[in-house]
Amino acid sequence: MRICFLSSLHPPTDKRVFDKEAVSLAAAGFEVIHLATGPRADVIDRGVRILTEPSRRGIWNRILSGPRLFLRARRLHADCYHCNEVDSWIVGVALKLVSRCRLVFDAHEAYPEGFAESRFPRPLRPMVAASLRLLFRFLMLFTDRVVLAKESIAGDYPDPSRQVLVRNYVPAEYADRNIAGATEQRSPGRLRVIHLGLISRQRGWPQLLEAVGTSSESFELIFVGEFNDGSEADFRSRAASLGIADRIRIVPWLPFADAFRLVCSSHVGIVAFQPGPHNHVHALPHKMFDYMAAGIPVVAPDFAVEVSRIVRDAVCGLLVDPSSPAAIRKALEFLAHHPAERDRLGQNGRSAVRNTFNWENEAARLEQMYRHFAVARGKPTLREPVSTPR
Repeated sequence: MRICFLSSLHPPTDKRVFDKEAVSLAAAGFEVIHLATGPRADVIDRGVRILTEPSRRGIWNRILSGPRLFLRARRLHADCYHCNEVDSWIVGVALKLVSRCRLVFDAHEAYPEGFAESRFPRPLRPMVAASLRLLFRFLMLFTDRVVLAKESIAGDYPDPSRQVLVRNYVPAEYADRNIAGATEQRSPGRLRVIHLGLISRQRGWPQLLEAVGTSSESFELIFVGEFNDGSEADFRSRAASLGIADRIRIVPWLPFADAFRLVCSSHVGIVAFQPGPHNHVHALPHKMFDYMAAGIPVVAPDFAVEVSRIVRDAVCGLLVDPSSPAAIRKALEFLAHHPAERDRLGQNGRSAVRNTFNWENEAARLEQMYRHFAVARGKPTLREPVSTPR
């Protein structure tokens, strides 16, 4: 059975789409292709064939490039198209209408509220969100399954019988790794705080810098990712004015194993989403589970519904008001002064990943869904995995 992951925005080696979903399905014996945007490529990586189209930034450019994506995808003759954005979902519906393919939409966020908040004034947002939900109802008429990255967005898609929950947990194997002795690299004299992922004002860098800059403790900050709101110059200027520029390290995107090595060498992992955006309230970020797997405590937003529930249930970190630099500072100082409690919280997180919050449990549901599709179409469910070119 040939599965084509269709992405108009997610990069070819996206953490969820490629590293977790596509690679897991290829390892299970399915033929998997990821058609994404990026520099021209036709390679096989971990059993997944990666094909690319030129990048089209901006919602309208992505929509206008839809016909080209449709033509390229149709030539692949996939048995199922697994779409990762709303615009690629629309392309998938067009593919469904001209072929006998299966269609899956992978829902990562609360799209109606997120789209309305990011592009429309407050008075128009309820109407825009409602209109998008109507569009989803129409698209669902042609969609076989919706794969949900988190439970809180299920209400956007009618018919629970077609929903499959596949959350962004971390592979359990990482909870048992000490990558190249990284945990031994933790400096006993300075608390190292790490932030993975996109960096922006709404993701809390002003509050985090203020917390560190106004503390009597000598914290070290590592940011792994990139700025997505054009605020890097302001970030560097503020760090310099607080006198902490020499204690801040910004690392561009890394392969997951390399990023995880940095997490293992840190003392605390932070999620600093700011209150307000709907997608922050209902966030379920990859980074939190990476921190837990590495055995370091999490400092996370107290208002985030699913995040706060997991931190409380697993007893793996501290919940704070992330809009308050004083609250962040207090949490970090507590963890700096109580190494035994820091280790206890970190080990609780690692145990929770081993037992519950791991990707293997989620991948099993994804594989089961595709085996059901294969049997229904009379397709063989397994093939010999594709070998990676040397």
